[in-house]
Formats: sequence, C-alpha cells, structure tokens
Amino acid sequence: IDRMTKFMSEEYSSIGRAIHELSNNATMLVEDSRKAVASFINAKHSDEIVFTKSATESINMVSTAFGRTMQPGDEIITTEVEHHSNYIPWHLQRKFSKSVIKFLKLDKQHQININELESLITERTKIIAITHLSNTTGQVIDIKRVCEVAHKHNIAVAVDGTQGAPHMKVDVQDLDCDFYSMSGHKMYGPSGIGILYAKKKWID
Repeated sequence: IDRMTKFMSEEYSSIGRAIHELSNNATMLVEDSRKAVASFINAKHSDEIVFTKSATESINMVSTAFGRTMQPGDEIITTEVEHHSNYIPWHLQRKFSKSVIKFLKLDKQHQININELESLITERTKIIAITHLSNTTGQVIDIKRVCEVAHKHNIAVAVDGTQGAPHMKVDVQDLDCDFYSMSGHKMYGPSGIGILYAKKKWID
C-alpha cells in the first residue's frame, strides 16, 4: 500500500508513451517489475512476462490467439477440475472455430490421472489447457509430465497457475510449459493485475 501510494503521489506518469523524466522513470519501474516477476518464476527472458488485467484476461489472450488459427475438428484438451476462467474461453473458441474439447476426467478418488493424457491426443490436438493446482480438489497436477507428453507431439501447454503460483515454487523453465497465467490479488497484490508468462517463441 505504501509503495502504491508513493507511486500515485510522487511518481505517476504514463508508461511507455512519453520521453519526459517522470514517464521515463515510471516505464523503468514497470520494466523492473517485469524482471522481478521473471525471477520469481525463473523465466529465461524478462520480455516473456506480459502484464494483463487478470489471470482470466491472460487465459483469454492465449485462447483467442489459438482459437483464431484453429480449423473445424482441431482439438483442445482440458480437465474436469478447471476453474471457469480456464474453461469458458476455450468453450467460446470451440463455438467460433468448431473445434473440439476433450476432457481428462475425474476418477473415483476425484483425481485427474495424467497417465490417460496420451490416449486423448491425436494429430488434431493443438493445445492442452490445464490447472497447476485445482481450486476444487486441491490436486497438484504434474505439469512437467504433461509438458513432456505434449511436446513429444508438438502440442502447446497453457497452465492456469492462479492457485499454483501462490502456494508452491514455480520454475517455468523446469516445467517447460508454453504459457503460465497468474493473478496479482491471489498473491497479496492489488486487484486488476494479471500476468501471462509466454515462451519467447510465442511472444515473437
């Protein structure tokens, strides 16, 4: 709160839109924040960090980008334990592109069995959208394993890290995920802040 108050009262200016001192300094503060987030999740490059309004917007950015390139019959894999924020955006793209959503289902112990992932993958599978830590069951998904299976088939992996990032150490290079979405307010930050990590090849 003190840091935000100091910025609003003493340092506020437009970001990246002017060359005067206040704007320059504010822009550098944002870039410092980007580096801090990159360090927090061990991103390889600070420009792999995109600031958004929310984790939901981060997921929507990925789903829209992929959805607009999908052909009828292309496939999205997700699970039965996703938060609405990681289901509705893909549902909308299914409607837009006539793509297909497949689900990793809950077993009798209300857990997702990652070993069943391979059986859902076909040559039409384009992306896997999956939570890191379920907000309904508490299950921690083995994202590293998901990425190993997916990348063997050249499939991208978009992780909803809204619950994962506040509760466990996240190393996106070790996980090898393509996208990782986070929310500021879930980590005791301000509302209206989201983060999208995207591998540099996707940023480019």
